[in-house]
Amino acid sequence: MIRFDNFSFGHPQKDLYENINFEINAGDHAVLIGSNGSGKTTLVNLIMNEEKYTYDGLIRMDKNIRIGYVSQFVEHETSELTTVDFLAAPFKAMIQKSDDLCAKMAESENLDAVYEEYQKVVDEIETVDAYNYESNIGKELAVAGLSDLADIPVTNLSGGEYKLLFIMRNMLLKPQLLIMDEPDVFLDFENLIALIKLINNHDGTLLTITHNRLLLTQCFDKVLDIENKSVREFPGNFAEYNSWMLENKIEIFEHARDFDEFIEKQEQLVKNIRKLAESIAEPRFGRQLRARATYMERLRKMRGEDPFIENHDHEFHLAFKDVAEDTSEAVDEASDMEEKPEEIVTAAEIAVNHYSLAYGDRKILENVSFTVKPGEKIAIVGTNGTGKSSMLRDIYADLEEKMPGKIGYFRQIVESDHELKLSGGERNIAQIEMLCKTPHTGLLLDEPTSHLDIYAQIELEKAVREYEGTVILVSHDLFAITACADRILMIEDGTIREMSGRAYRKSIYKKYFASDIFEAERKRIETEIKVSNLIRAGKYDAARKVLGTEKED
Repeated sequence: MIRFDNFSFGHPQKDLYENINFEINAGDHAVLIGSNGSGKTTLVNLIMNEEKYTYDGLIRMDKNIRIGYVSQFVEHETSELTTVDFLAAPFKAMIQKSDDLCAKMAESENLDAVYEEYQKVVDEIETVDAYNYESNIGKELAVAGLSDLADIPVTNLSGGEYKLLFIMRNMLLKPQLLIMDEPDVFLDFENLIALIKLINNHDGTLLTITHNRLLLTQCFDKVLDIENKSVREFPGNFAEYNSWMLENKIEIFEHARDFDEFIEKQEQLVKNIRKLAESIAEPRFGRQLRARATYMERLRKMRGEDPFIENHDHEFHLAFKDVAEDTSEAVDEASDMEEKPEEIVTAAEIAVNHYSLAYGDRKILENVSFTVKPGEKIAIVGTNGTGKSSMLRDIYADLEEKMPGKIGYFRQIVESDHELKLSGGERNIAQIEMLCKTPHTGLLLDEPTSHLDIYAQIELEKAVREYEGTVILVSHDLFAITACADRILMIEDGTIREMSGRAYRKSIYKKYFASDIFEAERKRIETEIKVSNLIRAGKYDAARKVLGTEKED
């Protein structure tokens, strides 16, 4: 369907790909992964708009391939169409166009031209099975568990529900390739489960960019990993790929080491021959020296470049106290000045009392109260539209008035033109780095892991756990919630229900999954980090032992 052959491309500031080769075949459910800034979205743009770019190599695509696209951000329509009517709209338009052309043929003098246009529309109708749109829509809603939305106007749906419908409509239109760029962003847990069902039920070809660990563990049968300006292609699921990738890197590094040792011995032999040639004037030594030099040149070409392990250089340390206060330079002069006592900084206590929220006449939250103790980490969870982000903004506004500058705030909404020019991951990392530079006694974090690559997510979770201040986290990221939160506040029916982080995790995996996916993912990440560090240290047998792939004697 699509093949990249010896493809190279970059911007003036940065090369993105060098001689990459991979393909997407009909029926693949491929996931495109890579660190923030590695060029995932650019690769998608190249597929969709090849003619706009200048590059080296080839992009081979089936002729007239129909491509569907779902971007990171989908603008919510304010139409009064019901969910079913919204999904049916493109199919009704095709059928109406077919009927109009039929009527036009009855009175047209140029029948051939009208019939040709009519046949194109009929072909399109047959391709997308438009005549059966009602039953197809019903089946798709049932798969996603969204049948109860059928008669609700789309303007009344949450942003997450609307995005799911947008994805569903693209799937129903049966493109030969459907590309989705972070379709999971800002979906609540229930909608994320629905997305997993839609992806796994889709019988077409998919190329999806995502950093979402839940999607990665539950979906996809091909992995395309952008690393070090190349694309690694693997036919299998993400867990299989991760294990294979680590085993493969051990072999590559070990092979490079053995090759280097061999080259070093050959270089020593060349030095010995050169000494003989210099001390004994015999032509045969000169011929041997030239032959060895040619051989060494071939060896170095065979050796190639150094093998590569990406250094995920995210290192977040959320600032609790101004370090400068503790590291002021000592005054060398003798002085009878009294030492100033060190300022004691304590974590903030955050209290919410009798909070209510309404959108117009619609009550969202009513008489909500809770207290977050100093140094405690809590997560606020709930479906889209339950007022989590609005409440967090109001809490921040209140705290900023009472204790200006003491509370840090991570927001999920883009506000400045400068930020709009950054990718989602770059924008969020910039916000996190600001929180690392400026000390706060408490942090309010609104979806901080969205758009971040896996390793940045993990580093942020670690930073939140180690942070000495108080944290309120609003998130749909189950891995972040279970990794960071001491307590969970669940918003349900306009009020709050409290449970421990441990109880919340168990309730999720018991209800939706066959095993504790959170623990499995934690172990996978720990293994990857250990093996990568051992490879860097040249301890290949130890790395194999961690993976359980020791060589037999």
